[in-house]
Amino acid sequence: MENVIKEILEAKEMRSKERLKISEVKNISVSLSINIPGAPKSDDQFKLFFAECLSDLKRFLLSYRIIIDEKREIFQSDAAGDFYLVPVYGKEISAKEIKEITELFEMEHSLGRLLDVDITDGQGNPVSSGKAKNCYFCEEHPAVYCMRKQTHDYSKMRNVIKNDISGFLQERRKSRVCKDLAVFALKALLHEVSLSPKPGLVDRFSNGSHSDMDFATFLNSSAVLSVYFREIAEFGFSFSSVHIKDALPKLRQFGLQMEEDMFRETNGVNTHKGAIFLLGFSLFVSANQIKNYNFSYLSFVNQIKELNGSLVENELGKKLYSSIKTHGEECFEKYGAKGRGIRGEIQSGLPCVFNYAIPVLSSHFDLMETETDEVIQAGLTQTLLILIANNKDSNILYRKGEKVLDELMEISQQSFKVFGTNTFDSKYKELIEYCDVNQISPGGSADLLAVTYFIYLVNKKYNSGIFNTI
Repeated sequence: MENVIKEILEAKEMRSKERLKISEVKNISVSLSINIPGAPKSDDQFKLFFAECLSDLKRFLLSYRIIIDEKREIFQSDAAGDFYLVPVYGKEISAKEIKEITELFEMEHSLGRLLDVDITDGQGNPVSSGKAKNCYFCEEHPAVYCMRKQTHDYSKMRNVIKNDISGFLQERRKSRVCKDLAVFALKALLHEVSLSPKPGLVDRFSNGSHSDMDFATFLNSSAVLSVYFREIAEFGFSFSSVHIKDALPKLRQFGLQMEEDMFRETNGVNTHKGAIFLLGFSLFVSANQIKNYNFSYLSFVNQIKELNGSLVENELGKKLYSSIKTHGEECFEKYGAKGRGIRGEIQSGLPCVFNYAIPVLSSHFDLMETETDEVIQAGLTQTLLILIANNKDSNILYRKGEKVLDELMEISQQSFKVFGTNTFDSKYKELIEYCDVNQISPGGSADLLAVTYFIYLVNKKYNSGIFNTI
């Protein structure tokens, strides 16, 4: 124990010398350390916490226009724990003012009482606030008093601190994951509608087969839906029930609210109803998987299936709402499995996405060094074709019948086969003209394209494993 104390004191002495070096050229310095009772004062968890707090501190200082000299910053991890020291540029702000600002940082930070942000002025003098921090554990006495009196058991104190830091890091991870997923979902919607040209669908230059919506309608709809993406991800990350189906009522509430907002924003036009359904489930499942560090295409499919086990039978095979049949119910009654639509797709674990679309999209991006707009457009076009060629779109089936759907799927398959060749442009033009003449809009495939791109982005960020075709 004596050796440990000696090493800690020596480490602190070295820190004092580094501060003095900075003051020799009349610079103010800012340092950060963590108050960890007992030893060791640093481990993997403490280092992660320190890195988060340092990032917070740098952002806080910059917000107050305190500019640090990052070229001269010092990082140390020694017997006294993790330590950071940096000079401050300029003389526009005094050491006392910086101390007051860093005190505010400590007060506002959720675990600020574990942090020591110290200021040394240009003459090498430590700047004190004249205030004593309360003890982190009892909050009754100053921390220095409890430390000198050894009021609290070191092992118990360390357990409390470790638990608090663990909770802090988990919340930070949750925030980052849910922010990423929300961004990926919005990117998926925007890239889908921006893909141009598209057969029968709204894009940047055409309304396709639609007279009631255009590119701006989709942008507005995407904007209003985007505010829910992070909420759904947070619900998925926090969800802990043993029975995954317990999440369905809450997910339906999200979906219904999003539909209401969509229709309000678009004056009653259905731009994204299918995408709401698909992305809602995908956001929830992705967040829930990532929370447990086990995201993969296979685990995603398994959980989607578990979540939606009898969706077709429950929603298309039974009368839930009224005596009037919906389009989906009529299709299911008339065409059976071929008419299951998007419900059948998601109940089966999104086979169009995982058996066809993601392998195509992944292969395309794997061949490219960078994902420029041109690369993304080409990849999404190729992926849309394979989706139209394999997706039994119940909306087209209901409006145009089996013959037209089969013809559309065949022409799309032909276009896909010649993608990247000299004959592609003419074959793709044929597909676009077929949709124009027959007033077909493969919106179900567009929704599947958006969710494909979303899942691809999630997997790229959160799964380091090799892709396996489902």
